[in-house]
Amino acid sequence: MSRTQTMAGIEYPTRPMIAVTAERLPAGGQAGFAYEPKFDGFRCLAYRGRDRVVLQSRQQRPLGRYFPEIVDAVARLDTSVVLDGELVLWREGRFDFTALQQRLHPAGSRAGVLAATLPASYVVFDVLALDHRDLRAQPYAARRAVLDDLLGRQLPDGLVPMPVATDPAVARVWLTEHSAAGIEGVVAKRLDQPYRPGGRTWCKVRTRLTAEAVVGGVLGSVTRPEALILGRHDARGRLRVAGRTGPLPAAARAELGALLLPAAAGEHPWPVAIPSSRFGQRPGELVDYLQVVPATVVEVDADTSFERDRWRHATRFLRVRADLQPNDVDPRTRTASAG
Repeated sequence: MSRTQTMAGIEYPTRPMIAVTAERLPAGGQAGFAYEPKFDGFRCLAYRGRDRVVLQSRQQRPLGRYFPEIVDAVARLDTSVVLDGELVLWREGRFDFTALQQRLHPAGSRAGVLAATLPASYVVFDVLALDHRDLRAQPYAARRAVLDDLLGRQLPDGLVPMPVATDPAVARVWLTEHSAAGIEGVVAKRLDQPYRPGGRTWCKVRTRLTAEAVVGGVLGSVTRPEALILGRHDARGRLRVAGRTGPLPAAARAELGALLLPAAAGEHPWPVAIPSSRFGQRPGELVDYLQVVPATVVEVDADTSFERDRWRHATRFLRVRADLQPNDVDPRTRTASAG
């Protein structure tokens, strides 16, 4: 599609506005801030023209064929519009990113079946154009008022308005008390700010979790590990690969190198190579590592992307827990903190 083509009064395609990571929630200022929970999903721009709907990813790739139920929902709006939001999938009491990824099936014939068995929702947090009027230059507060009016008049199944608050106390509750539902953090937006495609002036604060895990392997050498392969017990008591840490600091490498012991051949519960998908990486590849005796417990700092017994993102090593044995590690124990 030509970059000069327009839909709903706005050039197509456009790049979404991006949030950069911050250590703490911004507050105060002359204009004030709005806060939105950050859900675990796919960023998506939705374009509704006179006779068609286009769903587009953050990387400007088409998503409509994978989510026909969202295309139908946007098509039921009674005006031309460009929306910004997040595609999410709610399953078993939390946002399920892994199930959402299953919707990106290469066979087009599967789209309808997956839409019925794994239905998605489109959580809308901004409107960039309405009835052929470009709204991007308007402040966030004005755009949000337009969005609330639009979705207040009509809310087709599959569309959900993003919760929003101007009270930092509410944002801190989202950060600290709802991580189990898959809320990754909070996005803060200045109320007087226009929408700048590709701009990075929103900020996001991620919910962080501390958790214990068993060291089952290392990258590098056993005496000088560069990163740890982590395990946690499942409901049957089996030690499962749960993720990995990022690079270890020099002091941690020396400390862990003095504690870890190589596992004897054939006596480790894991295979000698681990599928990369266990670490949230591209599937189909194997990660080689060195197996160690799974007797050392460590505490790590992680984000909320823990599902199906594993972390999708690398964790950060905090300390060795010499006071704990592997069987003391409770897979349900994770403590949330705001930033």
